[in-house]
Amino acid sequence: MDIKYLIDYFAHASVKFTDVFTKKMDPGEVDAGRTTAPDKCGLVVPLAGSAIFSFNGTPYMMEPGMIVHAGPQMPIEVRATGHKGWEYAVVHYSLPTEEINLYPLAEQHFLINTGFNTQIISHVQQLVESYSFPGNMAVFKSKTLFMNLLEDILVAAKMQVLDSASELMEQALQYIHENYAEQISVSNISMELGIERRRFAYLFEQHTGMNPSTYITEYRIRRAKDLLEYDVIPVAEVAECVGYVDCFYFSRVFKKCTNLSPSAYRKMKMEESNYM
Repeated sequence: MDIKYLIDYFAHASVKFTDVFTKKMDPGEVDAGRTTAPDKCGLVVPLAGSAIFSFNGTPYMMEPGMIVHAGPQMPIEVRATGHKGWEYAVVHYSLPTEEINLYPLAEQHFLINTGFNTQIISHVQQLVESYSFPGNMAVFKSKTLFMNLLEDILVAAKMQVLDSASELMEQALQYIHENYAEQISVSNISMELGIERRRFAYLFEQHTGMNPSTYITEYRIRRAKDLLEYDVIPVAEVAECVGYVDCFYFSRVFKKCTNLSPSAYRKMKMEESNYM
């Protein structure tokens, strides 16, 4: 689930908290043959242990840090795994009838990776406690806690995406630094990392402040400058060493980046060296 779409959904849909409950299961226990609640959407929040939670036959490996959203009346099966007991909470909410067709996410099941977050678990526990009390004040508090819980989930999920993207972009930088002398391209790198090309370019620019093509060019020119300081290496060989088969094209790119031709740059560095 793209966190951007999830944030848009909860920002604009008229979600309304309805109820919450918790359940415990022993290791190996199976709960099957039923469906999710009618006319309600739900967030399954693991509290302890692990389980395989299936919606409409799609299994999700769940443990604290992995929240699943489900729509109404979906066939479910829960299979507690591991050696510890499985405990989870289900937080139900509803949408006005007229909004259901406007927001397809409401009737879908999908995983939300928040990473282990004690604040999310704490808010769920507070919500369970508040919901158990009678009175309008408890109803109001439950509504507030529900919105706080949603905020915690969305913020944590966004941070997970940013952390994952940051790690991938560091891998991209390492790939460029190790392969700049080859005929690499933005498509090559995005395929190597398993990311769609446009999304890779967007994440790379967010991480480095420049698009991938510009970064590759500037890194190559930086390496070319280092090589040009040695008078014994021909310009054509320098071009090949930094990934340019066409020496003339390399010279044009170099001049565009430095306002000097490779030969003029070499001459300038030689003069500086002699002066020093």
